[in-house]
Amino acid sequence: MKTLPLYAVDATDHLVHPRHFGHADLHSPALELVEDFSHSTPDVIDADTLAAHTQEIMLHEHSRFKLVVDSRGELVGLIEQEQLSGPAMMRRVANGDLRHEIMVSDLMRPREQLKALAHEQLQQCTIGDVIATLQHSGEAYCLVVDRDQHQIRGVISARDLAERLHIDLDISKAPTFLNIFDSLSD
Repeated sequence: MKTLPLYAVDATDHLVHPRHFGHADLHSPALELVEDFSHSTPDVIDADTLAAHTQEIMLHEHSRFKLVVDSRGELVGLIEQEQLSGPAMMRRVANGDLRHEIMVSDLMRPREQLKALAHEQLQQCTIGDVIATLQHSGEAYCLVVDRDQHQIRGVISARDLAERLHIDLDISKAPTFLNIFDSLSD
């Protein structure tokens, strides 16, 4: 065994993030931008965590979203930063819920509403294909599922893709009758 030399951290040394590396573009393989949970730990929060506390955590961590898990560690939904401070929270308070009692599970997008791409199909497509799919579907987030192994392998965020590629990306969901009815009943 050998001893390695240690160095001082210079003032010119800067913290980097994955988006600083690689020269990905719309023609790059889709899997280049998927954080594979078989190699990295997913960013999760317990469903029974207070929403206000979760908002503080996410602001502190500079996190836009977290996967929501139950007490067994199984995925039950996804929570976005906007859901913790936006209209969904205000609606709950206006309906009589106390802000300090609202849980992540009260505001999250439930598992049943999340969409997924197959890991296998991502092996043969480009980042541009994924972006087109997200735009067409109006989905800002998409899980990556290994359908053969029945494993949730990752999550794709349209916002993260746009940031990494340095492009403007508008993902808007087409309004449905239910969305319109919900907005009128508020």
